[in-house]
Amino acid sequence: MGRLQQSNAAGNAILEVVSNSGLPAHDKYCIQYNPDYQKLPKSLEDATPVNLKDFSSIEGCDINDYAGHHISSHHTVAAVMRGSCTFVEKAQIAETANATAALVIDYKNSSYTPVPAGNKTDFGSFNISLAVIAWNDYHKIIQSGGLKRVSFYAPPRERWNANMMFIIFGSTLLVLFGGAWAAYSEEHGMRQQNKAKQNGENTEEDEDGVPITICGVLIWFTCICGVILLLYFFYDYMVYVFIALFCIAGAHSLYRCLLPLWTRIMPIRYDIPLNRLPCVKSTSKANLGSLILLMPCLTLGIFWAVERHASYAWVLQDILGACFCVYLIKDLRLPSLKIIGILLVMLLVYDVFFVFITPLMTSDGESVMVSVATGGNRKSKESLPMVFLIPLFGDSPLNMCRERSYSLLGFGDVIVPGLLVAFNAVCDVRLRKGGRYRMLYFIIALIGYLFGMVVCMVSLILMESGQPALLYLVPCTLVPTVVMAMCRKELGLLWRGHASITIDMLDRMETQAGRANVQANNCAADDDIDDDDDVNETVSLRANDRREEQRNLIANIM
Repeated sequence: MGRLQQSNAAGNAILEVVSNSGLPAHDKYCIQYNPDYQKLPKSLEDATPVNLKDFSSIEGCDINDYAGHHISSHHTVAAVMRGSCTFVEKAQIAETANATAALVIDYKNSSYTPVPAGNKTDFGSFNISLAVIAWNDYHKIIQSGGLKRVSFYAPPRERWNANMMFIIFGSTLLVLFGGAWAAYSEEHGMRQQNKAKQNGENTEEDEDGVPITICGVLIWFTCICGVILLLYFFYDYMVYVFIALFCIAGAHSLYRCLLPLWTRIMPIRYDIPLNRLPCVKSTSKANLGSLILLMPCLTLGIFWAVERHASYAWVLQDILGACFCVYLIKDLRLPSLKIIGILLVMLLVYDVFFVFITPLMTSDGESVMVSVATGGNRKSKESLPMVFLIPLFGDSPLNMCRERSYSLLGFGDVIVPGLLVAFNAVCDVRLRKGGRYRMLYFIIALIGYLFGMVVCMVSLILMESGQPALLYLVPCTLVPTVVMAMCRKELGLLWRGHASITIDMLDRMETQAGRANVQANNCAADDDIDDDDDVNETVSLRANDRREEQRNLIANIM
């Protein structure tokens, strides 16, 4: 659920200050333009230097704003302040005022420099270049005084860079950890149940996690669609709700991921009655060691919320997000392949619809998914934190523009396929207890996820636009799982789910036990032994040994 894309990089270009002789003055600044509807030269050599005319005292929203500011030369770029009209209207009026290009100066306290928005019709209404520059960068240009000549150009972007490899293998590792943790929890629970049964205790099978039914899937899907629409129409308000939720959920997930390791390092057994804490009337107790771990986890979540606009905040967001994904993969239990298949197909349709179909419905031609994921041109200037942010690496001249440019991968693109991987891992554990396979379903789904990420990246490069990752990840994980289950004649077991696997294995073991008894009796009947008492004793011992062996196998399955 989400869109894999490179944020902000597509609209980056370079403004270079050149001397009157045409030689570069080595002062370069990052600007934003709309590459979908405008073309800029690819290098400084191909660009034509133009005079920079300072109109920073006006907004350029009316032709009368240029009264008394005559543009004498046609080779002039008009620099105006961002204001009450659109970028397109500023360009139209600047062209009317005889300017070659319009350079819009962003607000002084803006958190990022936006790409000029508009559709094909808007940009077809003028024939000059349009770009946006940060307020600080513009004032660095003009503070030295004198006539300035500048050139606009947009070096070609790298088609492949190191952060793509980081996304591929990083997301695969998260799915691996989540699935392996689910398998370990399942095996540990089965051991505990077997131990309790050997001690003569009555136990019921306890699912370690949150089970999901078909009704739950439908409710979940409806809520997801409703939430993304709320974000699209009320983004400036809903984004703060999600920031608060991510702060809490990320801190809790970090705590849950570290707790198993923490209890081994610091096995503190002391419990604190909660009724001794201020404003708490519960009779339950809290472990002191767990509280010690919880404090730094909450602190990290709050620190991210406070410093989320800092240059290093992406590291904290990715750490909290990674723990969030791994913990949900482990904790959300999908009981059958039927339920997980329905969920994955529904979310695949959801992803494709909100990425590819909604641009045909929106007024600005931008998809709902992109608008929500990047924040668009919203007043709040906040970004939704439910994505991984990976800085763009490489040696491109556009690196100077990449202080706040990232590749984006939605958490849903890790969690949703990860639920299938975790389901396969749990099935492998239950089947493996019958002495048959060794994590084959888990491995095939994990390889499918890795392959799907590679295909998604290739599509990103070839199409040069953001991709709905689930379009590739769902088929690459679900289809191999179904094919392998059909080849193993276990599709019915996986389709019905974990409980069906346990019952089937019990039936198999009991059948094998019956066959063993029959074989033992047949062998005894065929032997010509004179001492009937010895024969009966031998047959009885063989049958008892077989029964005991089968009981142990059945107990291991449970």
